[in-house]
Amino acid sequence: MKCLLDATSVKVLARAIHCLAKIGDELHIEPTENGLTLKTVNASKSAYSAFNFHLPFFLDFCHISENTVHADPDEDTVIKCKLPMKSILSVFRSIGSLDKSVETCNITLPLLEALLIIEFKCKHGIVKHFNLRYFECESVEAEFCKSGYASKFSCSSRFYSETLLSFHSSTQEVTWSLAMDQVHLSNHIDDEVDPSKCVRTEVTLAKDEFVDFNVALCTQVTFCLKELRAILAFAEALKLNLDCRMEGAGQPVLFSLEKTDLYSADFLLATLTPALDSTATSSRTINNQKKNDVSTQSDVSKHSSPVPILRNKADSRTVSCANLQTTLMPNVPESPCHTSRLNSLSLIEPQRFPTMEDNLDFEMQPPPPKRARARYIFQNCLKATQEVREISCEVFAPDSEGDE
Repeated sequence: MKCLLDATSVKVLARAIHCLAKIGDELHIEPTENGLTLKTVNASKSAYSAFNFHLPFFLDFCHISENTVHADPDEDTVIKCKLPMKSILSVFRSIGSLDKSVETCNITLPLLEALLIIEFKCKHGIVKHFNLRYFECESVEAEFCKSGYASKFSCSSRFYSETLLSFHSSTQEVTWSLAMDQVHLSNHIDDEVDPSKCVRTEVTLAKDEFVDFNVALCTQVTFCLKELRAILAFAEALKLNLDCRMEGAGQPVLFSLEKTDLYSADFLLATLTPALDSTATSSRTINNQKKNDVSTQSDVSKHSSPVPILRNKADSRTVSCANLQTTLMPNVPESPCHTSRLNSLSLIEPQRFPTMEDNLDFEMQPPPPKRARARYIFQNCLKATQEVREISCEVFAPDSEGDE
């Protein structure tokens, strides 16, 4: 792959990398015929982000990697790789200085060198050269359909940023309540926390504040605020509108932005799903639990889940958050207002370690006092240096006869 960018495009690319670095720890690079795609997935597999840079974004672009060792057009191929975020951030560290000093940027992915080569041609004839080691991998994709969401509303990113200023910086999750004429935002408080010791923040956005407002389903959705702040940091710097698509509780939220014919971005965030209602009797829950465990495997194969699927093309296995939730998580009765965290790729909770009382039948004796331990340690010092012991052993070197 070879691509050439001007100073303005380099600044946009740097902001995109900084945005992805706030979400995931690895950067996936995938050249295509239509441009360059940068992707990342966070550590908990609950957030997926992808930037698509189209051909007009570059001064020159070629998605095929040439064989630089032995020139052979038949061996040219497309490389899909990943590299740590820390290494790529060291190149695009300062966004402000890139716009002022860099004139052009040349990015190359050779076929046999396993290096991402980035070359900055700066003012006054200065050339900066970076070689980053990458790991070849298969692409990671999220299958979703933008037209399949019931509700969609669009607004300027600056308006969203000013709205989130009302929430404390330590707020981790925000609940969006959709109505036909407004959007209600509030900070999410877990059931374990005492409500009297928490600050409740609520903001109401009227329908007239949005550029486009189409809500077909009144619902309540809770998701993480960290990824949303990273999205708004990129969109606000470039003065872009942000589109939001929601379906319902437990369904992923899709944020998207687009610059005409230049680039686009999609951000898929997992949401909290409400737990089972505890109003049913305990006997009914216990009787139905075994039946559900057996029937869910057949039901999942028959009915397709509306939740987007994150897929790794390295193998043919696809994992859906809805499928994992029904097959791997046990049905435990909880309070109606309690919510359990939804993970887009993994819902396997860590197993509880068995307690010591369950495995050990004997009682643990308390340690001896310090004075008793001291007597035990120093009792050998008060004994004779040699102890007479009757030990039967074979003599290999008898006494000599001429010692008398």
